[in-house]
Amino acid sequence: MPGNAILRRELDEAIATKYPEVYRQSIERLRREYGHSIAILPDGKDRTSRFNCFAYALGVWDHPDFIQKVDDAAHSAILNSTIVRAMIDDGTLKSVAADEVQPGDIVVYFRRDNLAHAAVLTEGGICRSKWGGDDVHAHGLWEVPTQYGGRVRYFGAPRAEVVLARIS
Repeated sequence: MPGNAILRRELDEAIATKYPEVYRQSIERLRREYGHSIAILPDGKDRTSRFNCFAYALGVWDHPDFIQKVDDAAHSAILNSTIVRAMIDDGTLKSVAADEVQPGDIVVYFRRDNLAHAAVLTEGGICRSKWGGDDVHAHGLWEVPTQYGGRVRYFGAPRAEVVLARIS
């Protein structure tokens, strides 16, 4: 398993908590124990239950049309792994070689062959993604829970209109 296996397993346990303050305390305890770079970000604080990692990574989480579609559906899973997998399979998401990734590109995590998580790359190879107690995080590539798997692929970021067109 890539990354620090013990840290990743402990992150699995941390995200299982239902209490935000306990979660944040766990992240800080793990920082002291393992020296990770995970930071909880303010992105979407007022509406974290209204988007998931895929909407965040693909850049539509705060788009007015996405917000309206979520409101109409009355749930946030309108952009899910099935849709993202279809976008990969049909070439809507264009693969990028690991040595050619740029800020803004998308990291897709796989557990075995199952698409499990997505993040967006920022400067310095830092990832930003939504996980844990409904928080958005900045983190290293492998500073994620084990449930997100041990393999990644990179893709160029699609335009918001392309992603929104895939959501019914």
